[in-house]
Amino acid sequence: MARNQSTTVMLWLVAAVACSTPAQANPAAAEDFQTYCAPCHGPDAKGGGPASAALKIAPPDLTAIAARHGGTFPHAMIFETITGLDMPDSHGSRDMPVWGDRFVAEAVGDGLSIEAAKRAAAEAEARIEHLVQYLESIQVK
Repeated sequence: MARNQSTTVMLWLVAAVACSTPAQANPAAAEDFQTYCAPCHGPDAKGGGPASAALKIAPPDLTAIAARHGGTFPHAMIFETITGLDMPDSHGSRDMPVWGDRFVAEAVGDGLSIEAAKRAAAEAEARIEHLVQYLESIQVK
């Protein structure tokens, strides 16, 4: 199986497991949101971050994800969006950074071993899962 395919399969499995377990609060997720998401989506997640004016497409209100999807929070879709799995490589860049790649790179650091890469992927997936759970927790009812 190609590297991209095995990574995709692994991320899908993590997303599937996450969708079947109740969300647990993780304080690091709120911190990651403020660091990585708030510059565009705003500290209140409504889309008005300081960098939003420089973007071609306005960032969406992340507190209304469930409302835009008939009242159901699309957990797997949001996981894919954050990881970058929802954009084929052939389509070039997208407005939102591919956080999955960045989080894996941060976790790997200088480690080049397969074990370091596996640990990094697991750490990045957990970090993204916590962000998705945080976004689910801030949905306007």
